[in-house]
Amino acid sequence: MRNKKNILLVGQTPPPFHGQAVATKLLFDHEWIDQKIYFLRMNFSQSETEVGRFSFRKVFHLFILIIKTVALLIRRFPCVLYYPPASPHMVPVLRDIFFLIIVRPFSRGTVFHFHAGGLPEFVNSLNNPIRFFAKRAYLKPDLGIEISNSQLKEVDAFYAKKRIVIPNGLDVPAKKCEGEKAKNEIKRILFVAGLRRTKGVLDLIETAQKLKEMKLDFIMDVVGLWQESETEKLFHAELSKHNLKDNILIHGKLIGQDKWDLYNSATLFFFPSYYESENFPLVLIEAMAFGLPIVSTRWRGITEMVDQGDSGFLCEVGQCDEFSEAIRSLF
Repeated sequence: MRNKKNILLVGQTPPPFHGQAVATKLLFDHEWIDQKIYFLRMNFSQSETEVGRFSFRKVFHLFILIIKTVALLIRRFPCVLYYPPASPHMVPVLRDIFFLIIVRPFSRGTVFHFHAGGLPEFVNSLNNPIRFFAKRAYLKPDLGIEISNSQLKEVDAFYAKKRIVIPNGLDVPAKKCEGEKAKNEIKRILFVAGLRRTKGVLDLIETAQKLKEMKLDFIMDVVGLWQESETEKLFHAELSKHNLKDNILIHGKLIGQDKWDLYNSATLFFFPSYYESENFPLVLIEAMAFGLPIVSTRWRGITEMVDQGDSGFLCEVGQCDEFSEAIRSLF
């Protein structure tokens, strides 16, 4: 019988609920057959508002995680490290620098699964010595897994020995998608994401204003938690200024059946994101599972998910005239 290869998978799983954490949980839950998998769960952030921000609790957790990782790599040697690198923000990149430089020498090899986009550009934008140590931390993995072809086409800044593309997938319970779609006289536009400026939340306001000027009858359902207080204040100020409180409903965080019900009642899915680490959004997979046409942006892996004029429409980032025209064509 062939010996199974030892692999240590280290990553954040929900909570908080964001794309990389959800995708990592799928790896944790997968039934591995040909490999012996060991798991270490990161717990740097317990809510969406903590993601990418510094705290002393995170420093302590990093110290403990390094000890546990090194101990397991030594005990199960030879063992491959399977790791999802950081999003393009300073705090998580600094975390990766300390973690990877210390633990990688104890592994037999390294697999990086790049869920977040924009990391190479961010690293290259850093000043030395941080840029030097970041490149050293990410340098020459044995395998680099990208989740979109757009990322594969970019220059390999970290010189992976091999690169492949494995697009994101997601299990949406079949029974949630079955049955006749809810038929509403009022068209419902669904947006699901962490609520921050680069997810396009302010474009929701401007687009809704243009749809209202077109005399269209609609409700825009906004699902997610606020991640930027200043953006939240500006959003609500604009909401009141343009008298859109009857058209835009903020639901907060929804999971399970409550979230599926909104998908089932939606007319279309609107996703004007240009988020720094956006790559292959899981929410678009959810929307497609419910048969929703999508209006989104020409941004990284999104262009590989939406067929222009078939499964939806892609618009230039921030172009609310284009968004509103595309949405009107789907009503």
